[in-house]
Amino acid sequence: MILLHRSLKRSEDYMRSMKRLFEVNCKTIDGVIETFNNKNGQGFMLKIFCSYKPENDLAVWFYESADRKIKIAYSTRSNVDEFNSWKEPEKVNFQVYPIVKDIKREVIADILKIIKSYYNLDEEIEMPKSISI
Repeated sequence: MILLHRSLKRSEDYMRSMKRLFEVNCKTIDGVIETFNNKNGQGFMLKIFCSYKPENDLAVWFYESADRKIKIAYSTRSNVDEFNSWKEPEKVNFQVYPIVKDIKREVIADILKIIKSYYNLDEEIEMPKSISI
């Protein structure tokens, strides 16, 4: 039996939820979800194309680190190399979360806050009530 690695499985679940929220609530923002793997972790990244200028647009990495923490990293798209890793770690902001049962809603809400504050979005994004986001 071939299985998806646990870090990718968790990342995929969170990014799928983010994609659903964007399809409903943030139709004005374009982007692409891609995978990445570097010495810090492996997971998915969201490249947002709002201005179509790499120095102005946002990249958000989501992964489970080797020390079993959920990490969100974000920087500009100009800090992304050809392997979807960050070029300059000092220009990356990190948020770290413990792996607990009900953390998904908080992590996704924080990613949305990062995106909304980065792009000065005033629209209110309503989080669904069910955990299956």
